Amino acid sequence: MMPGGFSWPIVVSIDVTLFIVSAVAILQRPESQWWIAILGLAVAYSPYLVFFAVDISVSPAVEALALGLAWMLAISIWLFGMSAPIEGDFAPVLLGLVTGVIGSMTSMRGGMLAAVTAAGVLGAAVAMDRVDTPWLYLSFIGIGWLVGYLMRIQQELLLEQREAQQKLAEHAAVDERRRIAREVHDVIAHSLTVTLLHVTGARRGLQEDRDVDEAVEALEQAERLGRQAMADIRRTVGLLDDAVGKVTPEPGVGDIAMLVDDFVRAGLAVRFESSGRHDRISGAAGLALYRIAQESLANIAKHAPDAVSELSLTVSPSEAVLTVTNRLPVPVAAANCADGRGMRGMRQRVQQLGGTINAGPDGDGWVVHATIPLDDESCVLRGCGG
Repeated sequence: MMPGGFSWPIVVSIDVTLFIVSAVAILQRPESQWWIAILGLAVAYSPYLVFFAVDISVSPAVEALALGLAWMLAISIWLFGMSAPIEGDFAPVLLGLVTGVIGSMTSMRGGMLAAVTAAGVLGAAVAMDRVDTPWLYLSFIGIGWLVGYLMRIQQELLLEQREAQQKLAEHAAVDERRRIAREVHDVIAHSLTVTLLHVTGARRGLQEDRDVDEAVEALEQAERLGRQAMADIRRTVGLLDDAVGKVTPEPGVGDIAMLVDDFVRAGLAVRFESSGRHDRISGAAGLALYRIAQESLANIAKHAPDAVSELSLTVSPSEAVLTVTNRLPVPVAAANCADGRGMRGMRQRVQQLGGTINAGPDGDGWVVHATIPLDDESCVLRGCGG
């Protein structure tokens, strides 16, 4: 990482500017004093040799203070080594540049310390009659401190923005993993449940009725659902790879009837009723309704496969209401009904769309009631309800 978190172009630009101004200051000295000027240049660049050649790792603040101290000492050598002031001397200009560099790489206190030190060096040079127009150079020091302070503030804001963007990316990745896990859970829960129902029917057909044709038909249905489940899992897991696109569309509200038929063929007694215009339902709402119906029927198949169930979908201009009811073989207390992964997934889907969902015992039955608003499709973008 570069000093203070700055990029390579900024650091190189600062170093080049310091070198050019110092070179001009050296050339302004008489030839008889060039050895003093070269000595000052060696002192100024000595920390670079220590930090880069020896590869010593220190904090940006310590590095800035070491560089600032070396440059202040070098400027003092250039100023105090002269017997008379030089008109338009570039050496005092370096005081402002070094103050700005230190202020940009350290705290406000570090910048103030650099400005006071530079002003002290300038004052000593004025007292020794080594500098003319001191007020001009003093203004350079003030401008250097201000520019360094502003660069430091801007750099801190940029670092905070990068950190915030990284956290947003991490949150987005976690949300995507949760979504994919929810999709995989829904696909596997549905497919395995219906497949097991077909396998159970095949076993009963062979064991009790000795009906080979019925058993073969049930096994064929189980095989078909197994292949469909594998395709759905490949598609869903493929979302983990950015290079893999969706090969099949997500299921929607129009696929609920086919879903019910799968469970009916597997032996579940389900009646399905639908009213209203399905074209009012967006793709996101349709997927949520499909997954809720899928999870509800899978739970019925696992916990009450012999119960009579009803699934109704009512679509109005303002909302879509999905209700799934079934009779329970034994009474279930509400306190004993904890939300599993499937129930949490249903709640997340509905809340992201700004809707509501309730699930629990109702008399001698179990009811899942979900309501999704349709009059504000931008709700999902605002994250309402979630």
